[in-house]
Amino acid sequence: GEAGLLKPSMAKCEQITTLDKSFLVKGPFAGTVSVKKIKEIEEAVKIAVGIL
Repeated sequence: GEAGLLKPSMAKCEQITTLDKSFLVKGPFAGTVSVKKIKEIEEAVKIAVGIL
């Protein structure tokens, strides 16, 4: 699947939290996401925080 994930997954843009960058680099989330998907996530996060 996308980003090297073995199962279908989704980004929960309405549940924003903070993480240390090192967790993302060496944790279970190491992988890449397409530019198109990143743009979709950015828009959803902006809606969730009231920017759009």
